[in-house]
Amino acid sequence: MDILIIRFSSLGDVVMAAAVVEALHKRFPDSHIHFITKSVYSGVFENDKRISTVTGIQGSENPFAIVRMLGRRNFDAVVDLHGSMRSIAVSTLLKSSMKMRVSKHPISQRLMVWSHNRYRRSFDVLENYLDTLRPFDITERTLPFIKPSGKSLKSADAILADVKKGKPGRFIGFAPGSKHRTKRWNEESYARVADKFARRRYVPVFIGDKNDIDVILRIRGRMEKDSVSFAGEIDLSVTVALISLLDILVTNDSGPMHIAGAVGTPFVAIFGPTHPDLGFAPGYPSGKILHSGAECSPCSVHGEASCRKGNRVCMDEITWEMVMETIKKIRGTYKSIHI
Repeated sequence: MDILIIRFSSLGDVVMAAAVVEALHKRFPDSHIHFITKSVYSGVFENDKRISTVTGIQGSENPFAIVRMLGRRNFDAVVDLHGSMRSIAVSTLLKSSMKMRVSKHPISQRLMVWSHNRYRRSFDVLENYLDTLRPFDITERTLPFIKPSGKSLKSADAILADVKKGKPGRFIGFAPGSKHRTKRWNEESYARVADKFARRRYVPVFIGDKNDIDVILRIRGRMEKDSVSFAGEIDLSVTVALISLLDILVTNDSGPMHIAGAVGTPFVAIFGPTHPDLGFAPGYPSGKILHSGAECSPCSVHGEASCRKGNRVCMDEITWEMVMETIKKIRGTYKSIHI
Protein backbone atom coordinates (compact mmCIF):
# COMPACT_ATOMS: atom_id res chain seq x y z
CA MET A 1 0.00 0.00 0.00
CA ASP A 2 1.27 3.47 -0.96
CA ILE A 3 0.10 6.28 1.32
CA LEU A 4 0.85 9.98 0.86
CA ILE A 5 0.76 12.38 3.83
CA ILE A 6 0.58 16.11 3.10
CA ARG A 7 1.67 18.67 5.69
CA PHE A 8 3.59 21.62 4.26
CA SER A 9 4.22 23.62 7.48
CA SER A 10 4.88 24.74 10.14
CA LEU A 11 7.56 22.95 12.17
CA GLY A 12 5.31 22.08 15.12
CA ASP A 13 2.58 20.77 12.83
CA VAL A 14 5.05 18.68 10.84
CA VAL A 15 6.31 17.13 14.07
CA MET A 16 2.74 16.42 15.21
CA ALA A 17 2.14 14.73 11.86
CA ALA A 18 4.67 12.13 13.00
CA ALA A 19 1.83 10.68 15.07
CA VAL A 20 -0.02 9.85 11.86
CA VAL A 21 3.15 8.33 10.42
CA GLU A 22 3.54 6.17 13.53
CA ALA A 23 -0.12 5.08 13.57
CA LEU A 24 -0.04 4.10 9.89
CA HIS A 25 3.26 2.28 10.28
CA LYS A 26 1.89 0.22 13.18
CA ARG A 27 -1.31 -0.60 11.30
CA PHE A 28 0.36 -1.31 7.94
CA PRO A 29 4.02 -2.22 8.66
CA ASP A 30 4.64 -3.27 5.05
CA SER A 31 3.15 -0.13 3.53
CA HIS A 32 5.10 2.61 1.73
CA ILE A 33 4.50 5.93 3.44
CA HIS A 34 5.37 9.08 1.51
CA PHE A 35 5.52 12.55 3.07
CA ILE A 36 5.50 15.96 1.43
CA THR A 37 6.46 19.13 3.29
CA LYS A 38 8.53 22.25 2.87
CA SER A 39 12.20 21.47 2.32
CA VAL A 40 13.16 23.43 5.43
CA TYR A 41 11.24 20.88 7.54
CA SER A 42 12.25 17.69 5.76
CA GLY A 43 15.07 17.14 8.26
CA VAL A 44 12.49 16.06 10.83
CA PHE A 45 12.28 12.74 9.00
CA GLU A 46 15.89 12.28 7.92
CA ASN A 47 16.52 8.56 7.31
CA ASP A 48 13.24 7.69 9.02
CA LYS A 49 12.74 3.98 8.35
CA ARG A 50 8.96 4.35 8.57
CA ILE A 51 8.91 6.64 5.53
CA SER A 52 9.82 5.59 2.00
CA THR A 53 10.22 9.09 0.54
CA VAL A 54 10.16 12.68 1.77
CA THR A 55 9.47 15.28 -0.92
CA GLY A 56 10.49 18.83 -0.08
CA ILE A 57 8.98 21.89 -1.71
CA GLN A 58 10.09 25.51 -1.49
CA GLY A 59 6.58 26.74 -0.80
CA SER A 60 5.95 28.79 -3.92
CA GLU A 61 5.12 25.91 -6.28
CA ASN A 62 1.64 25.61 -7.72
CA PRO A 63 -0.33 22.36 -7.25
CA PHE A 64 0.54 21.06 -10.73
CA ALA A 65 4.27 21.53 -10.05
CA ILE A 66 3.94 19.76 -6.70
CA VAL A 67 2.23 16.78 -8.32
CA ARG A 68 5.04 16.61 -10.87
CA MET A 69 7.59 16.67 -8.04
CA LEU A 70 5.91 13.64 -6.50
CA GLY A 71 6.76 11.78 -9.67
CA ARG A 72 3.48 9.89 -9.74
CA ARG A 73 -0.28 10.40 -9.62
CA ASN A 74 -1.40 7.11 -8.12
CA PHE A 75 -1.57 6.47 -4.37
CA ASP A 76 -3.75 4.02 -2.53
CA ALA A 77 -4.53 6.76 -0.02
CA VAL A 78 -3.87 10.49 0.37
CA VAL A 79 -3.99 11.97 3.87
CA ASP A 80 -4.19 15.77 3.76
CA LEU A 81 -3.19 17.12 7.18
CA HIS A 82 -2.87 20.69 5.94
CA GLY A 83 -6.34 21.46 4.67
CA SER A 84 -5.31 24.54 2.68
CA MET A 85 -6.48 25.48 -0.80
CA ARG A 86 -3.17 24.28 -2.23
CA SER A 87 -3.14 20.94 -0.41
CA ILE A 88 -6.75 20.35 -1.43
CA ALA A 89 -5.80 21.07 -5.05
CA VAL A 90 -2.85 18.66 -4.86
CA SER A 91 -5.07 15.96 -3.38
CA THR A 92 -7.66 16.53 -6.11
CA LEU A 93 -5.08 16.19 -8.88
CA LEU A 94 -3.80 12.89 -7.52
CA LYS A 95 -5.51 9.61 -8.38
CA SER A 96 -6.41 7.70 -5.27
CA SER A 97 -9.28 5.50 -4.12
CA MET A 98 -9.09 7.01 -0.61
CA LYS A 99 -8.69 10.69 0.21
CA MET A 100 -8.86 11.92 3.80
CA ARG A 101 -8.64 15.53 4.94
CA VAL A 102 -8.15 17.01 8.40
CA SER A 103 -10.97 19.00 9.98
CA LYS A 104 -9.24 22.02 11.51
CA HIS A 105 -12.19 23.88 13.12
CA PRO A 106 -10.68 27.29 12.22
CA ILE A 107 -13.95 29.19 12.56
CA SER A 108 -14.58 27.84 16.07
CA GLN A 109 -11.04 28.69 17.13
CA ARG A 110 -11.33 32.21 15.78
CA LEU A 111 -14.77 32.67 17.34
CA MET A 112 -13.20 31.85 20.70
CA VAL A 113 -10.56 34.55 20.09
CA TRP A 114 -12.87 37.16 18.53
CA SER A 115 -15.38 36.82 21.38
CA HIS A 116 -12.61 37.51 23.91
CA ASN A 117 -13.05 33.91 25.10
CA ARG A 118 -16.76 34.18 25.83
CA TYR A 119 -17.18 31.02 23.74
CA ARG A 120 -14.22 29.18 25.20
CA ARG A 121 -13.80 25.48 24.47
CA SER A 122 -10.92 23.03 24.20
CA PHE A 123 -9.55 21.86 20.86
CA ASP A 124 -7.22 18.95 20.10
CA VAL A 125 -5.19 19.34 16.92
CA LEU A 126 -3.54 15.95 17.31
CA GLU A 127 -6.91 14.25 17.63
CA ASN A 128 -8.02 16.05 14.46
CA TYR A 129 -5.00 14.60 12.66
CA LEU A 130 -5.66 11.10 13.92
CA ASP A 131 -9.36 11.32 13.05
CA THR A 132 -8.34 11.28 9.37
CA LEU A 133 -7.32 7.63 9.87
CA ARG A 134 -10.76 6.35 10.92
CA PRO A 135 -11.39 4.90 7.42
CA PHE A 136 -8.47 2.58 8.23
CA ASP A 137 -10.16 1.62 11.50
CA ILE A 138 -7.37 3.34 13.42
CA THR A 139 -8.84 4.88 16.58
CA GLU A 140 -6.05 4.64 19.16
CA ARG A 141 -4.46 7.91 20.25
CA THR A 142 -0.83 7.91 19.16
CA LEU A 143 1.64 10.57 20.21
CA PRO A 144 4.24 11.98 17.81
CA PHE A 145 7.44 9.96 17.83
CA ILE A 146 10.69 10.89 16.10
CA LYS A 147 13.97 9.01 16.18
CA PRO A 148 16.99 11.07 15.12
CA SER A 149 19.14 9.48 12.44
CA GLY A 150 22.46 7.90 13.36
CA LYS A 151 24.27 10.47 11.24
CA SER A 152 22.65 13.45 12.96
CA LEU A 153 23.16 11.92 16.42
CA LYS A 154 26.85 11.48 15.69
CA SER A 155 27.11 15.13 14.63
CA ALA A 156 25.19 16.41 17.66
CA ASP A 157 27.21 14.28 20.05
CA ALA A 158 30.45 15.62 18.56
CA ILE A 159 29.20 19.19 18.92
CA LEU A 160 28.33 18.75 22.59
CA ALA A 161 31.56 16.87 23.32
CA ASP A 162 33.50 19.80 21.87
CA VAL A 163 31.56 22.19 24.12
CA LYS A 164 32.38 20.16 27.24
CA LYS A 165 36.01 19.52 26.23
CA GLY A 166 36.23 16.60 28.64
CA LYS A 167 34.78 18.50 31.60
CA PRO A 168 31.86 17.08 33.60
CA GLY A 169 28.56 18.81 33.13
CA ARG A 170 25.05 18.60 31.82
CA PHE A 171 23.17 20.42 29.11
CA ILE A 172 20.08 22.60 29.41
CA GLY A 173 18.64 23.87 26.17
CA PHE A 174 16.84 27.13 25.50
CA ALA A 175 14.66 27.87 22.48
CA PRO A 176 13.62 31.50 23.06
CA GLY A 177 12.66 32.28 19.48
CA SER A 178 9.29 32.31 17.78
CA LYS A 179 7.86 33.46 14.50
CA HIS A 180 5.72 35.97 16.40
CA ARG A 181 7.37 38.25 18.96
CA THR A 182 4.35 38.13 21.28
CA LYS A 183 4.98 34.39 21.89
CA ARG A 184 8.48 34.99 23.28
CA TRP A 185 8.98 34.85 27.02
CA ASN A 186 10.90 37.88 28.28
CA GLU A 187 14.65 37.92 27.73
CA GLU A 188 15.66 38.78 31.30
CA SER A 189 13.84 35.71 32.62
CA TYR A 190 15.54 33.42 30.10
CA ALA A 191 18.89 34.86 31.19
CA ARG A 192 18.12 34.31 34.89
CA VAL A 193 17.17 30.65 34.40
CA ALA A 194 20.24 30.05 32.21
CA ASP A 195 22.53 31.59 34.85
CA LYS A 196 20.91 29.54 37.62
CA PHE A 197 21.67 26.33 35.77
CA ALA A 198 25.15 27.45 34.72
CA ARG A 199 25.99 27.83 38.42
CA ARG A 200 24.95 24.20 38.85
CA ARG A 201 27.52 23.03 36.27
CA TYR A 202 25.06 22.92 33.39
CA VAL A 203 26.01 24.27 29.98
CA PRO A 204 23.25 26.56 28.65
CA VAL A 205 22.72 25.70 24.96
CA PHE A 206 20.68 28.05 22.79
CA ILE A 207 19.03 26.72 19.65
CA GLY A 208 16.98 28.26 16.86
CA ASP A 209 17.15 29.32 13.25
CA LYS A 210 18.79 32.40 11.75
CA ASN A 211 15.77 34.53 12.65
CA ASP A 212 16.39 33.81 16.34
CA ILE A 213 20.01 34.97 16.40
CA ASP A 214 19.31 38.53 17.55
CA VAL A 215 17.06 37.60 20.47
CA ILE A 216 19.54 34.95 21.59
CA LEU A 217 22.39 37.48 21.45
CA ARG A 218 20.42 39.83 23.67
CA ILE A 219 19.67 37.08 26.20
CA ARG A 220 23.28 35.95 26.32
CA GLY A 221 24.31 39.59 26.74
CA ARG A 222 22.22 39.73 29.92
CA MET A 223 23.81 36.59 31.36
CA GLU A 224 26.63 36.55 33.89
CA LYS A 225 27.78 33.04 33.00
CA ASP A 226 29.02 31.48 29.76
CA SER A 227 26.72 29.81 27.25
CA VAL A 228 26.80 28.53 23.68
CA SER A 229 24.49 29.12 20.74
CA PHE A 230 23.94 27.09 17.60
CA ALA A 231 21.17 29.28 16.22
CA GLY A 232 21.40 29.31 12.44
CA GLU A 233 24.52 27.13 12.50
CA ILE A 234 23.17 23.57 12.36
CA ASP A 235 20.50 22.06 10.15
CA LEU A 236 17.16 20.80 11.40
CA SER A 237 18.12 17.11 11.50
CA VAL A 238 21.07 17.88 13.78
CA THR A 239 18.88 20.20 15.87
CA VAL A 240 16.46 17.31 16.42
CA ALA A 241 19.34 15.09 17.50
CA LEU A 242 20.80 17.77 19.74
CA ILE A 243 17.46 18.27 21.51
CA SER A 244 17.29 14.52 22.11
CA LEU A 245 20.63 14.70 23.95
CA LEU A 246 19.69 17.57 26.28
CA ASP A 247 18.85 16.99 29.93
CA ILE A 248 16.01 19.50 29.68
CA LEU A 249 14.70 22.20 27.33
CA VAL A 250 13.04 25.52 28.18
CA THR A 251 11.05 26.83 25.24
CA ASN A 252 8.20 28.99 24.08
CA ASP A 253 5.11 27.57 22.35
CA SER A 254 7.07 26.70 19.22
CA GLY A 255 8.47 23.89 17.09
CA PRO A 256 11.28 22.91 19.51
CA MET A 257 8.63 22.10 22.15
CA HIS A 258 7.11 19.51 19.80
CA ILE A 259 10.53 18.12 18.91
CA ALA A 260 11.38 17.68 22.60
CA GLY A 261 8.08 15.90 23.19
CA ALA A 262 8.54 13.66 20.14
CA VAL A 263 12.07 12.56 21.15
CA GLY A 264 11.24 12.25 24.86
CA THR A 265 13.37 15.11 26.21
CA PRO A 266 12.05 16.76 29.41
CA PHE A 267 10.83 20.30 28.72
CA VAL A 268 8.99 23.32 30.06
CA ALA A 269 6.94 25.17 27.45
CA ILE A 270 5.79 28.73 28.16
CA PHE A 271 2.43 29.69 26.67
CA GLY A 272 1.17 33.28 26.67
CA PRO A 273 -0.98 34.81 23.91
CA THR A 274 -1.68 31.29 22.69
CA HIS A 275 -3.32 28.81 25.03
CA PRO A 276 -3.28 25.02 25.43
CA ASP A 277 -7.07 25.09 24.88
CA LEU A 278 -6.41 25.87 21.21
CA GLY A 279 -5.11 22.33 20.84
CA PHE A 280 -1.41 22.80 20.22
CA ALA A 281 -0.28 20.96 23.37
CA PRO A 282 -0.83 17.25 22.61
CA GLY A 283 0.06 16.04 26.09
CA TYR A 284 3.67 14.96 25.71
CA PRO A 285 4.54 12.95 28.85
CA SER A 286 8.09 14.32 29.04
CA GLY A 287 7.10 17.96 29.51
CA LYS A 288 4.93 20.47 31.28
CA ILE A 289 3.05 23.48 29.97
CA LEU A 290 3.28 26.72 31.93
CA HIS A 291 0.54 29.32 31.47
CA SER A 292 -0.28 32.28 33.69
CA GLY A 293 -4.02 31.76 33.49
CA ALA A 294 -4.59 35.27 32.17
CA GLU A 295 -8.27 35.55 31.21
CA CYS A 296 -7.47 37.48 28.03
CA SER A 297 -5.48 34.53 26.63
CA PRO A 298 -5.70 33.39 23.90
CA CYS A 299 -5.80 36.68 22.04
CA SER A 300 -5.00 35.06 18.68
CA VAL A 301 -4.88 31.54 17.25
CA HIS A 302 -1.15 31.48 16.45
CA GLY A 303 0.14 34.41 18.52
CA GLU A 304 0.23 36.78 15.57
CA ALA A 305 -1.87 39.60 17.09
CA SER A 306 -0.62 42.48 19.19
CA CYS A 307 -1.53 42.46 22.87
CA ARG A 308 -4.98 43.96 23.45
CA LYS A 309 -3.83 45.37 26.79
CA GLY A 310 -0.52 46.61 25.45
CA ASN A 311 1.53 45.01 28.24
CA ARG A 312 1.83 41.23 27.58
CA VAL A 313 0.54 40.37 31.04
CA CYS A 314 0.13 36.71 29.99
CA MET A 315 3.91 36.42 29.53
CA ASP A 316 5.18 38.80 32.18
CA GLU A 317 3.20 37.08 34.95
CA ILE A 318 5.29 33.97 34.35
CA THR A 319 8.43 34.48 36.43
CA TRP A 320 11.76 32.73 36.25
CA GLU A 321 11.01 31.28 39.70
CA MET A 322 7.87 29.64 38.29
CA VAL A 323 9.94 27.99 35.57
CA MET A 324 12.43 26.72 38.14
CA GLU A 325 9.61 25.27 40.25
CA THR A 326 8.14 23.57 37.20
CA ILE A 327 11.51 22.02 36.41
CA LYS A 328 11.65 20.69 39.98
CA LYS A 329 8.33 18.94 39.37
CA ILE A 330 9.71 17.31 36.22
CA ARG A 331 12.77 16.22 38.20
CA GLY A 332 10.54 13.83 40.13
CA THR A 333 10.28 11.72 36.97
CA TYR A 334 13.66 12.44 35.38
CA LYS A 335 16.30 11.88 38.06
CA SER A 336 19.02 13.06 35.69
CA ILE A 337 17.92 16.66 36.30
CA HIS A 338 19.92 18.22 39.13
CA ILE A 339 18.93 21.62 40.50
